[in-house]
Amino acid sequence: MTKISEGRDFVVFSDDWGRHPFSCQHIMQHFLPRNRILWVNTIGMRLPRLTVYDVKRAVEKVTSWTASGNGQNMPQGLRVISPVMIPFSTVPPVRVFNRWSVACAVRGAMRDWGMRSPVLLSTQPLASDFVGRLGECAVVYYCVDDFANWPGMNAPELVRSMEAKLLDQADLVVAVSEYLVQTRPARTGETRLLTHGVDVGHFRQARTFRDTNAQAAPTPSPVIGFFGLIDGRMNVGLVSRLVEGHPEWTFAFIGNSQVPLGELSRFGNFLHLPAVPYEELPRHAAAFDVAILPYVVDETTAGISPLKLKEYLALDIPVVATPLPGVMEFGEILYLAQTPDAFAAAIADALRNGRKMLQTDWIDRESWKGKAEQLSDWIDALLTHKRCPA
Repeated sequence: MTKISEGRDFVVFSDDWGRHPFSCQHIMQHFLPRNRILWVNTIGMRLPRLTVYDVKRAVEKVTSWTASGNGQNMPQGLRVISPVMIPFSTVPPVRVFNRWSVACAVRGAMRDWGMRSPVLLSTQPLASDFVGRLGECAVVYYCVDDFANWPGMNAPELVRSMEAKLLDQADLVVAVSEYLVQTRPARTGETRLLTHGVDVGHFRQARTFRDTNAQAAPTPSPVIGFFGLIDGRMNVGLVSRLVEGHPEWTFAFIGNSQVPLGELSRFGNFLHLPAVPYEELPRHAAAFDVAILPYVVDETTAGISPLKLKEYLALDIPVVATPLPGVMEFGEILYLAQTPDAFAAAIADALRNGRKMLQTDWIDRESWKGKAEQLSDWIDALLTHKRCPA
């Protein structure tokens, strides 16, 4: 029986621990408490702009530099640090300062914890600036997206250069989609496919909430739902056509928006709720009759493997999506459509016929624990080959 290895030390560069649920945190929490993880909160790779969102994030980052990340709620075996960093640019002194600041902070935390020869694992190309400075025994690049083509990215060449360097340095590249496997090959090590997982039990709670809601107050009209970040990948034109053309449906969108929603908010059957805590998502999503993934199909979405797709499927409701490369492996249990008319027809079909056959069996095989066990196997094989100390 596969199990996760024990007694390893990891230094992880990724999004802020606990800020929002994301793949690296979902996977690495299964390595706790029998392994030690030093988690390094990093800054984003997009150059900041004078916007409300960027100012808010800047304040959060400055606050994190003086706050302890090791409060009582941290899992056993985890320590979190937030080194002082200046937003990335092509200015050499900035890169020099960040290398020095981050390396000093990480080495100090490693020394305090008695950590030596850790595995360096990163979801961020910017970690390439720190490889070789931390005494790591192996480097794993967990490639979760095509960051250079991320909506709003204003430093694509910088990101590409950092990622190319990290691909040269990595002993193992783990990518979440076939597109990323093909376009992000490790130069000297291996590249493996590890698609996103899902916390099936968490999202299946929606069944209970759904039954309770139905008894208390039946929904007057079908609810077509979406949750997640609303950004440039969203096909707002498609959604607008759907909302305007089908007043008999209620469209409920949950999540922070980085794009204007005025075009949609003018319709009475469009509801928008800002992001809710991960723990509360099943309760809100229990109102959905159909979940939708109305993304544009272009280079900005070619490499994504939408985390929310498997969360939708775990709700045990039908899912309608545009035919992104990263969703086609689930084609037989999805309703796929791209044009407004075809998408509306697919929603009507989903409301009429319900979820596809085998949806429950399929998603039950996609747990985060299983993904963590697979990653652990690959890392163990890598460390055995490199003769790294346990």
